[in-house]
Amino acid sequence: MRHQALVRVAVDRPLDQLFDYACPVGPLPEPGQRVRVTFGRSEQTAVVMETGQPPAVDRARIRPLERILDPGPILSGPILELLRFASRYYHHPIGETVLNALPPALRKGAPLPSPAAAEPQWRLRPAQAHPRLGPRQRAIVQGLETSGTALALHALADLTGLALRRAELKRLADLRVVEAVAHEPAAPPSASPPVALTPDQRQAVTAIEAELGTPAALLLDGVTGSGKTEVYLEAAATAIARGLQVLVLVPEIALTPQLVRRVSQRFPGQVAALHSGLPAGERLRVWDAARRGARALLLGTRSALFTPLPALGLLIVDEEHDPAYKQQDGLRYHARDLAIMRGHIESVPVVLGSATPTLESLAKARDGHYRHLPLGTRPDGSLPPPVRCVDTRVHRTDEGLTTPLLDAMRTTLAGGRQCFVLLNRRGFARVLACEHCGWVADCPHCDARLTVHAAAHRSICHLCGFTQPLAEHCPECGQLLSRQGLGTQRLERALSRHFAGVPLVRLDRDSIRRRGELERCLEAIRQMDAGIVVGTQMLAKGHDFPRVGLVGVIDVDQGLFSVDLRAAEQTLQLVQQAAGRAGRSGDPGIVLVQTGHPEHPLMQALQRGDYASMVAPLLAERRAAGMPPFGFLALVRVDGPSAESSARQAEEIARQLRRHARGVRVLGPAPAPRHRVNRRYREQILLASPTRKALHQTLAVARDGWQQHPPPRNLRVSIDVDPATLA
Repeated sequence: MRHQALVRVAVDRPLDQLFDYACPVGPLPEPGQRVRVTFGRSEQTAVVMETGQPPAVDRARIRPLERILDPGPILSGPILELLRFASRYYHHPIGETVLNALPPALRKGAPLPSPAAAEPQWRLRPAQAHPRLGPRQRAIVQGLETSGTALALHALADLTGLALRRAELKRLADLRVVEAVAHEPAAPPSASPPVALTPDQRQAVTAIEAELGTPAALLLDGVTGSGKTEVYLEAAATAIARGLQVLVLVPEIALTPQLVRRVSQRFPGQVAALHSGLPAGERLRVWDAARRGARALLLGTRSALFTPLPALGLLIVDEEHDPAYKQQDGLRYHARDLAIMRGHIESVPVVLGSATPTLESLAKARDGHYRHLPLGTRPDGSLPPPVRCVDTRVHRTDEGLTTPLLDAMRTTLAGGRQCFVLLNRRGFARVLACEHCGWVADCPHCDARLTVHAAAHRSICHLCGFTQPLAEHCPECGQLLSRQGLGTQRLERALSRHFAGVPLVRLDRDSIRRRGELERCLEAIRQMDAGIVVGTQMLAKGHDFPRVGLVGVIDVDQGLFSVDLRAAEQTLQLVQQAAGRAGRSGDPGIVLVQTGHPEHPLMQALQRGDYASMVAPLLAERRAAGMPPFGFLALVRVDGPSAESSARQAEEIARQLRRHARGVRVLGPAPAPRHRVNRRYREQILLASPTRKALHQTLAVARDGWQQHPPPRNLRVSIDVDPATLA
C-alpha cells in the first residue's frame, strides 16, 4: 500500500517540536512554504520545515494538510537555517520562532500581495510653470526632482521626511504637477559620494568592499561625527552596483528619520523601510518587495533581520551598542549576534558601527575575531567637545539646574547656538508623596512608584501602563501632596522660567505620540527654530544638528551605582553619544555633566575623553568576575499570580539545573529586582559559565525535564540567554 507523502511543519505554539501532516494529491510543498493545518480544534497557519522524513507518530494519527497557501517557498533556506539556530541558541520553541519571523498578515494566512497590484508611483510632469505651492507640496516636488525617477508613496515619504498622505499627491495631480505611473525603473545610485571621504573613511570602505562575498565581521569604531554613515553608503553603493542587496539594521527606525531620508536620497526608489510602525498591509508589501529582490536596500529594525533577500551582499548594524537590538520578550534574541550568524550562513560581510561599541564587540575586535576599522577624526577636522563635571555637592540645583550649567547655556544662546539638555526620565516628577504622613503613590499592580504627568493630569506606571487621575491631597491625612524628583516635563518648565522667550522643544515619547510630530520636532531643531532642546535618550540617537554648542546631562549618577551588570557601560555610552551632538561643523562645543561624584573613575574617564580608556577598568572588572565578554550568562525567569507559587516553581527548576550543571554556577532563585509587574510575581535564576557549551548543555537537559513535567498553566517559565539586563 502506497502511503501519502508527509511534511513536517512548524506551528505557532509554545511546543518545541515539529508536527507531521499528510499531503494531498498534487505537488509536494517545499520547506519555507506556508500551509493551513488543523491543530487541535482550530485551523492554524504553519510553515513547512522538512519533507521526506519518516513519521514521528503512527500514520493512522496523522492528519492531512488543509491547503497550501503559497506557490513556492517564501522563507529561503538560509533564513530557515538561521531560525533553527535561533531556536536552539535561545532555547525557544521552534514554531514560535519561525512564525514570528513572518509579517503579521502572513501569520494569519493572508495571501502574498500581487506584484501587479503594487501601489502606483508618482513622477513630475514635463517642465512647466508650477502653480503656487505650499511648503509640503514644494518638498514633494523637490524630492521627485532629487530622485530623478518615479517613486511610490512610502519611498517619497522616506525621501522627504514627511508623513505623506495619498490625498496630497492626488491634489498635486489635479494641479497637473505630478502624475501616477504603473512602474518605472529605479534610478541607479550616485556614482560618487556627495562628499569627499577622509583617508580613514576610504580605508574603511576599501576594507569592507574587499570582504564582499565572505563571512567577515568588521567593527567600524568611529568617534561621534566621524562619518560612519558615509562609509555605509559608499560600501552599499559598491554592493548594489554588483547586483547585490544590502540590509541595514537600525535600533529604532521611528527615532532615525534622518538616516532613512539620507539613504533614500542616495538610492532613490531602491529603499524599503520595514518596521512595526507601518500599517499591516504596507508592511507586507515592503517585506514582499524585498523578498522578491525588487528593492536593493532594506532598512529596518531588529525584526527585519529575518527578511529573505535573494541577493544579500552586505549587512550593516548601525549603533550596534544600542540595547534596543535585544528583544525582551518571546524569543529573546539579540539582532546584532544573529546578524553575525546570518553573515556566516550566507557568506556576507557584517559591519557593526558605533562610536561607543559594546564591551563584547571591543573584546572580539582586540582578539582578532572582528576586523577593527577605526575612524579617529571628524571629516571637518573638529574635535569631539570636552566633557566637564559640575559637582552638585558644591553647586545647589534649582529644579535640577546648577548655576554653572545655566551660565554656560546663556553664553551658548548668546552666540547663536543651541543647547541640548538630557534627562533620561520622562514625566513631570518621579514620586507623588505626602511629606506629612509619608504616604507614597504606588502602582497597585507593580513594585513601582507612579510617575507624575502634570500635562495630562495623570499618575502613570511606566511598567504596566496603569493610570489614574492626579491627586492633589493625601488620601491618608488630607494634606497637600508633594511632587518629588525630576522628569523632562518639570525640566522643561524650569528652563522656560530661566529662559523666557527662548524657543524650547521637548523630545521624549510623550511629546511625539501623534503621527508626524517627531519629524516636526526634528525639523524645528534643524532649522534653529528651537534654542533649547530638552529630552530623554532620544536626543542621543545619531541625529546630526550642526549648531549645537552645549550638551548638559542631568542626574547621571543613577547609572553609576546600579546593581545591573551593564549600567555603568550604558551610562558611558549614553553620555558619549549625547556629547557627540555638540561641536559639529567646526563650531566648538562643550558638555557639562552634573554629578555628585566627580571623583568616580567613570566621571574621570569621561573628562579624559578617550572611550577606550573609559571602558578599560570595566573590562578588567568583567574579566576578574568571569562576566561577559569573558564568561557566559543566562537567566531563567518564573512568573506567576502569587509570590509563593513562583518561588516554589523556581526552587524546583533550580534543583533541576544544579543536578545537571557541569562547570556552571547556578545562583538563586531570588526575587527579580522588579518583583511584581502587572500583578505577576517574578523569580529568577542566574546561570554563569566560563564556556558557552557547558551553559547550553545544562539549559538543554534541564529544559527537557521541565517540558516533560510542565509547570501549572498559570506559571510561565522563560529563558534569556546573554541577557542585556539582570533586572
